Amino acid sequence: MELPIGLAARRVIVIGATGFLGFRVVRALLDENAIVTAVVQPGTGDQLNVLANRAHIIEADVWNPASLKGRARNHAVLIHLIGGVKPDPGRGLTFRHLNFVSARNTMQMAVSDGVPHYMLLSAATAPIGISREYLESKREAESYLRKTGLSWTILRAPALYVPGGQRNPLYALLSAASRIPLVGLFFVGAAPLAVDTAARGIANLALTASNNDNRLIQPAQLRRAGRLVERRLSRVSTAAPTFIKTQDDEDEPPFGWLPPTR
Repeated sequence: MELPIGLAARRVIVIGATGFLGFRVVRALLDENAIVTAVVQPGTGDQLNVLANRAHIIEADVWNPASLKGRARNHAVLIHLIGGVKPDPGRGLTFRHLNFVSARNTMQMAVSDGVPHYMLLSAATAPIGISREYLESKREAESYLRKTGLSWTILRAPALYVPGGQRNPLYALLSAASRIPLVGLFFVGAAPLAVDTAARGIANLALTASNNDNRLIQPAQLRRAGRLVERRLSRVSTAAPTFIKTQDDEDEPPFGWLPPTR
């Protein structure tokens, strides 16, 4: 008899585990006693040495389907966190290549390896100053996922930030507006979300996923999921969670990794 995905003993594979968000998602899953496989870009596995005794770390290139073959077997949930906001057309790194092609390859891996549930990090809006092509590439990945036959969770996340770190002034203004009683209801969906809260929310959603249900998670829902976990943890311990910095801690940095230079 198959066990429910929500049991902490279920296996979760995280694609993009060394990114701005990825490391924190791995850490949050481990804190919930999940069994985690962290997929990292070739040559970057040492960035997760601090978790090497708790997570299984493997190297693979998401832009090379052959390197993904068989990597996701015996996992209940796949979390795809790869993407980018800084294209380089001269190297062929378009928004579509960064955000759609990488996701498509790992969706195909999930199908072939028998992973029942796929979680895609998408976006609620295009980041400030970033071409709309970024959002279009995310929506294309969402559309492809819906046709795969997998059960899915689409995470339309807002911009992410590290409290106390460098911030875009407009994002800071949105955050302040979202805290104004009543008025804040109009801004809560666009307001940036603390990256640790987002990671807790994603981990919670992974461990409560179903093989039969599909979920489109909007920013407010992700925020609530993360804060529910944080409130539960605060009742257990007053110590704040600590995470290492893996990339520039600013609003909406590149959250995954780029294809290797050929």
